[in-house]
Parts: sequence; structure tokens; C-alpha cells
Amino acid sequence: MFMKRFVQTLLLATLVTLSPLAVTDALAAPAPYGPQMLQVGSSGADVTKLQQDLRLLGFFSYPENTGYYGEITATAVKKFQAANGLEQNGKVGATTGPLIEAQAAKLRPATPKVVDTAMKYVGVPYQWAGNTPSGFDCSGYVTYVMAQYGVQVPRIAADMYAGGTSTAAPQPGDLVFFSTYGPGATHVGIFIGNGQFVSATSSHGVKVDTLNGGYWGARYLGARSYI
Repeated sequence: MFMKRFVQTLLLATLVTLSPLAVTDALAAPAPYGPQMLQVGSSGADVTKLQQDLRLLGFFSYPENTGYYGEITATAVKKFQAANGLEQNGKVGATTGPLIEAQAAKLRPATPKVVDTAMKYVGVPYQWAGNTPSGFDCSGYVTYVMAQYGVQVPRIAADMYAGGTSTAAPQPGDLVFFSTYGPGATHVGIFIGNGQFVSATSSHGVKVDTLNGGYWGARYLGARSYI
């Protein structure tokens, strides 16, 4: 009996004397970028969201958010960790993840609900003529998202570009258009702010890309507002 009480007292004393950081880490909630540790080799929508937030904080400068966690992403994470006094292991888990998300949240502009809805489908595969969450093409994706808010837009990108209200400075929720495989508007996405847009691409499905620069910047035509 004495030994049992001694062990219980020792365990209690150990918990009490733990530093606040140690206790917090022990009880930390899952990271905001998914339940698994993100590290080199990880891929998917959680990595895309991480890259987007690191870009917003100025640590990720690759021309596009790839959704793949390679050495470039790991280096960006290490720079963030160094700037915040964390262990520089290049991995994102229950300590680094929430800190990145919290800092990025302070910099994000207020966005309309249509952007939140559009982001729900990041990672959905591309499907020619697809207009459901099982598979989208670019215009099918836009019409599906906008329809959830009672906004009817034409089914074809070129027809969308011919309508709406032209704007030189797109706001979150506006549609952005590109000329890719032919003249005129052949690709459409939804502007989400911070120089980025989300669209259904034939190569990677629904994903976030940078509006200016790189592949899309050279093909950008303009923006239209339907909301």
C-alpha cells in the first residue's frame, strides 16, 4: 500500500513540475493540416493548404502550390521554425502546424462563403465534362460551387467570360479566366485572395495556384464578378 501511494505521489509531482510547454505538447490537439505528421514525401490537399499558408507568411516562394511535400517545402518549414524558436526538423505536426495556421489566419482577408465552399473540393480529380464532387472539369467546378449560392453562370468558360461584371482587381469569389489550348477564355477558376485562385486542372484536379507568374500568369485574360 505504501509503495502504491508513493508511486502515485511521484507521478503527480512529475506532472506538476513539467514546464507549461511540455504539458501543452503532451495534450496537443491534432494539427490543422490533417491528423498525420506532414514531412518529405507527404502529398495531398493538406500539403497544398500548408504551402498556401507558408506563402502567405512569406516562407514559401515556389511559383505554385504543388500539393507535394518535397525539400523546398521542408526548407520553408525550417525557416518558419527558426523564426519562431522551434526545433528545425522540417516537419509539421501538433506543435508547428497550429502555429503556422494561427499566424496565417491573422493575415487572411475576410472571404465570402463561396471561397470556403470552393476550397472544400481541393483534391477532387479532373473529369472531362464533370460537374459533381466525384470529378470536375474547370467550368463544371465553377458552376457547381456558384450554384450552391443561387448564382447561375454559363456552363462554358468562354460564355462566363462574356458575362458578369469585368473587374481589373478581382476580389475573393470573383471568377478568373485564362487562354490555354486555344484563343479566348478556355479555363476558369475562382479567385481566393492573396494572389491565388482555385480551379479544376486536367493535370492535378482541383488545386490552388498563383494567379500572376509561372504558367497561369502568362495566360491570364481577366476577371469577372458574378456575386
